[in-house]
Amino acid sequence: MTDTAVLLLNLGGPLRQADVEPFMYKLFADAEIVKFPGPRFLQPLYATCLSRGRAREVRGRYQEIGGGSPILRETARQAAALRQALRQAGRPEPVKIVFRYAAPRAAGMMRALAAQGIRRLLPVTLYPHDCQGTTGSSLSELAREARAAGLELLPGVLHYATDPQYLDSLAEPLAAALRSVPGATVVFSAHSLPAKAIAAGDPYQREIVATVEALKARLGPIPGGYRLAYQSKVGPIKWLEPELGSVLKTLAGRDLIVLPVSFVSEHIETLHELDILFRGVALKAGVRSYRRLPAPGVHPAFIRCLAERTLAALTSS
Repeated sequence: MTDTAVLLLNLGGPLRQADVEPFMYKLFADAEIVKFPGPRFLQPLYATCLSRGRAREVRGRYQEIGGGSPILRETARQAAALRQALRQAGRPEPVKIVFRYAAPRAAGMMRALAAQGIRRLLPVTLYPHDCQGTTGSSLSELAREARAAGLELLPGVLHYATDPQYLDSLAEPLAAALRSVPGATVVFSAHSLPAKAIAAGDPYQREIVATVEALKARLGPIPGGYRLAYQSKVGPIKWLEPELGSVLKTLAGRDLIVLPVSFVSEHIETLHELDILFRGVALKAGVRSYRRLPAPGVHPAFIRCLAERTLAALTSS
């Protein structure tokens, strides 16, 4: 018996078409994610207008990838793999999922765990790179709900941008792809972030660059070279650059290998943005071939990364 639970943290996603607008509202209403320029009390109204205005378009995107997000299924597979690794190490802690904007949410999970005799929570982020808008926001909510349920929030696994095992989970499929297309240009794609967040001290971009530089060092120089670009910009404000579409338009005549470096599971940013939207941009620009590599998912090296860091955190707690 244990009084500690391991919580896998991620954004979540709408499972069905009917979930799209409520999911978007929760996202846009979160001041830790979307910095509304006006008075804070108007942010819910802003979120309502924005989610309603974009819902039809976004529902269409989800329809193109099967009707909803597969992230719950993907994260459940990761939780099962991590649970198995902990059991093999002799640890009995349950591994649960907590999403920020979709079920299972923190409040309900805290109540359920408290009823089961859990008293301590160890968070394990599925965002590899330290960022206030992702891990920071998830931890803030988790801390609030843990206090409300009388649970203790332990120091956990909060980022691992240059963890050797995490890098292995990216480098191994990339090296295999380069063996089949040795002259390809590698495009690393990361989720973008408002430039003002970086100016305010958010470490996200620095950690993305650290991952990319570590991968380049592992693989060494390649004939086609490397590019880093950012995707998933929302709204009119300045975001991190270069934007992925603008980079793809400069690569006519090349074979491309696109590697998502800020996502550890498949969801709309990979399945629609990379596989449909940006593939179309690249082909229209005249690239010779476009190959997108999968997110780590349950790659053995990625699960070892999570397991080793989780075991270390449990041992020290």
